[in-house]
Amino acid sequence: PESSEITQEQLLDSFHLMAPSGEDLPILWNAVSNYENIRSREISDIKKWKEPCKRELYKVLDRLAKEQQKADELYKFYLPNCNKNGFYHPKQCETSLEGEVGLCWCVYPWSGKRI
Repeated sequence: PESSEITQEQLLDSFHLMAPSGEDLPILWNAVSNYENIRSREISDIKKWKEPCKRELYKVLDRLAKEQQKADELYKFYLPNCNKNGFYHPKQCETSLEGEVGLCWCVYPWSGKRI
């Protein structure tokens, strides 16, 4: 029998969007919807991931999924920009659903802490 458990790599492939522009808003909400579908499969190992950026991305997607369900309007939020190894890109930016450029800052790749 084939396992219905999804791998970490499959999950992250669903969230290749890190800093959407206004044009990418439907893609962002599709990523949140994909996350909700994956979450409903009761994936327990996500919180055990060692990669700090991927763990934070999981938390943000969880919050976005909850906000979307409440029909609240989210205009600006931080969506971690992770590299393929699960660590932070040195440049992180606030995401704006209005298409405006959000605040950006530099971080240490291994911790995500501001420089």
